[in-house]
Amino acid sequence: MSTRYELLPFGAAEAEAQAAPRSLTVTVTCSPRHGLDHSVATAERLAALGHTIVLHVAARTVRDAAHLDATLARLARAGIDEVFVIAGDGPEPLGEYGSALDLLPELDAHPRRPRRIGIGAYPEGHPLIDDAALDAALRRKAQVADYMTTQICFDTKALLRWIEATRAAGITLPLHVGLPGAVDRRHLLEVSMRVGVGASISFVRKQRGLRHLLGRPDHAADRLYTAFAPLVGDPALGIESLHFYTFNRLLATLAWEDERGAVMPARHREANDA
Repeated sequence: MSTRYELLPFGAAEAEAQAAPRSLTVTVTCSPRHGLDHSVATAERLAALGHTIVLHVAARTVRDAAHLDATLARLARAGIDEVFVIAGDGPEPLGEYGSALDLLPELDAHPRRPRRIGIGAYPEGHPLIDDAALDAALRRKAQVADYMTTQICFDTKALLRWIEATRAAGITLPLHVGLPGAVDRRHLLEVSMRVGVGASISFVRKQRGLRHLLGRPDHAADRLYTAFAPLVGDPALGIESLHFYTFNRLLATLAWEDERGAVMPARHREANDA
């Protein structure tokens, strides 16, 4: 199974990546506080450890065309040939790119265009963008992108409905399903609320209560993994990979995934026999 692991470019990220027991596909995020150049430097060091790196490029952190040129040159020298383009969370853009849509055409036409370009998808919407505008933006971004990755969604049925509706709308990009890694409950909820997945939190609270569903650190991830791991490679859904938001709990997520993967075949057989 193809799996990706997202790291934040600060804290324990590099120590966790260095201690990983095998080479991984690691995505490195970009924050308005640390900036794009900081993320590039982190990506370069992680690539030197032998991992395959995907750099998040937040459009609002790109100052101008020269900054984009320099960034792509650094990535090429480091052997990094994939980027994931988002608008970014900065209140004001540092330059002329205020959204992913502003940056993507220039990136797509660039002589150093990365081999693959990913874009974000939001099954439960975005806290700052209405649903109609979000759907229109996804259709436009899909014209130049190579795949899309979903924001975390704790509601498996809602995520499946979104995937089916997106395919019905004619968007055929390969999909990476975003799942939480093995993260403790408090940290997961804090980050989830900050990045705008409050609707899922409301669903969790309404259905069974946070204490029951997320009482164990890996419970939410376990439930979602069980639902979506068997669907990777499904031609109708177009799920290419799982994408774990580890919040720098990389080693714990790897250990948890190995444990879940070992029992998944038995679970899958039981589901098919039911």
